[in-house]
Amino acid sequence: MSVLRSQEGQIVQVLSDRVCIKLKSTHSPNSMAVVTVDVPPDGFVPPHTHTQEEESYYMLEGSMVMQLGSEEFTIEPGDFVHVPAGTIHGYRNNSDQPIRFLAWTIGGSIDEFFIEMSTKIREIPKDLPKMPEILEKYGVKMVIPPE
Repeated sequence: MSVLRSQEGQIVQVLSDRVCIKLKSTHSPNSMAVVTVDVPPDGFVPPHTHTQEEESYYMLEGSMVMQLGSEEFTIEPGDFVHVPAGTIHGYRNNSDQPIRFLAWTIGGSIDEFFIEMSTKIREIPKDLPKMPEILEKYGVKMVIPPE
């Protein structure tokens, strides 16, 4: 049992996003991980899939455009999104204000992915060659849009 206050948890910087790990997958019998994510203006995560976990989002502050499969949705405070494993998804903060959402996964170890990304991908573009190995290790597959 645990209680974490608003800014408590393990904080890591993953590319443009500030991720606060509230529950590690190793501390849950079903490998659930829970994080809050702060995304700056123009911050984004490109379209990708997960092979190891399903993911859910609950929007807390601001709004973002989220790609789910081949569709885009505007996600606003109070909106909930569930992304089954293998579903293409990504998001972008198109506003001039930071946004915040709660995200959780079942299965896999997305929290360990965030930690490894934050320690090994520190300088862009210098560290980008390390990314494919990390993505493969955690079952994250980037999706290149058709031309």
